[in-house]
Amino acid sequence: MKKVFVLTLGCPKNEVDSLIMKRHLELCGFSVVDEPDDADVVVVNTCGFIEDAKRESIDAVISAVDSGKEVVVAGCLYQRYGDELAELFPEVKGFVSLSHIRELPRYLGMDGFRLPCGVPALPRASDFEGVNPDSLWVYVKIAEGCSNRCGYCAIPLIRGSYRSRSLDDVVEEVSSWIEKGVKEINLISQDTAFYGRDLSDGSGLLELLERIEALEGDFRVRMLYMHPAHFTSDIARFIANSDKCIPYVEIPLQHVSERVLRLMKRKGAKEAVMRAVSLCEEYGLFLRTTFLVGHPGEGEDDFSELVDFVEALRPWRACVFGYSAEEGTASFELGQLDKDVVLDRVNVLTEILDRIMFERSAELAGKSCEALLEGETGRLLVQAPEVDGVFTLKGESFEGLCRVIVDEAKGVDFEGRLCRSS
Repeated sequence: MKKVFVLTLGCPKNEVDSLIMKRHLELCGFSVVDEPDDADVVVVNTCGFIEDAKRESIDAVISAVDSGKEVVVAGCLYQRYGDELAELFPEVKGFVSLSHIRELPRYLGMDGFRLPCGVPALPRASDFEGVNPDSLWVYVKIAEGCSNRCGYCAIPLIRGSYRSRSLDDVVEEVSSWIEKGVKEINLISQDTAFYGRDLSDGSGLLELLERIEALEGDFRVRMLYMHPAHFTSDIARFIANSDKCIPYVEIPLQHVSERVLRLMKRKGAKEAVMRAVSLCEEYGLFLRTTFLVGHPGEGEDDFSELVDFVEALRPWRACVFGYSAEEGTASFELGQLDKDVVLDRVNVLTEILDRIMFERSAELAGKSCEALLEGETGRLLVQAPEVDGVFTLKGESFEGLCRVIVDEAKGVDFEGRLCRSS
């Protein structure tokens, strides 16, 4: 059987899709390899969210084709631009949509296959049976798609409306990871706080968290990607009082100007933003957020209001995106700002946020914190995987959850030692 390398681009939701593809390849006898040089076939799981991500995906496909390997293109870029991609890359052996990721093994070896782009597949707990985690943490995708319909966002065009997995199926997957030794569960979807609102049984994020909290084992759970309009006091209170939940939330605020938020078609507008911020402060939650600058209609006064807001907010972690005009979205029809203006605003806010994040990190120096270590390195639990920096253990190693003393902050990274009881 052929050896297959899967290259994953984009967000953690794509990483889950790639894991499902890898598992079904292995079940059908294919060998999944860790390096492209060792492969006969390269599967490029693409991202089609914004212009930079699309360009990165195109470059990755070109590189794979140039390598002389058989190439299969999967994921969001094909889901969004199927005909255009097939015309652009006649050398590609096949194209796999989000709705057919489990069926990839059936078509490998065929020439010129194009699996139709239907409703994206929801993960199932059974997709991960027999999968051994390569880390002490995992992403668990609890839903697919998005129904918020923000004016600038192409996600609903790619992944459709929000669809929740059943509560029982998510809990079964989480339980299986814990039994395999996983210590950190990161719940992800396009809007995790919206979980369950489309289900007929009335279950929601609180019911899911209660079920996970009741599972036996030494583990922690984190919620990522919650829209401020759906982040409630009940959710904040549960996280703060939980033995298993990490007091960390990711809530993309995007802006603070009422006028800009309405142009963005953000649910709840400024009221939702300020309520989410207030709840994080009230319950002592570490906030990671994102801001979007340069949206059509954003004036100098709007940007100044955002700068003042960020200086007062002092988020634990944050990043800035410049507006990307995406065809098919409502914002695409609005008058666009000059690209140099957008870039300048990105640079100004990035510099401010870098300073704030470094200052916030320094506040932990000398303090005891819970961490997840995998040898000499790992993360404080108030650092999300892949985006928030790392923790380095000086002079020793440890595997698992523990408490550490932060001796020094270096930007968004930390150094320290194990906290030993007297």
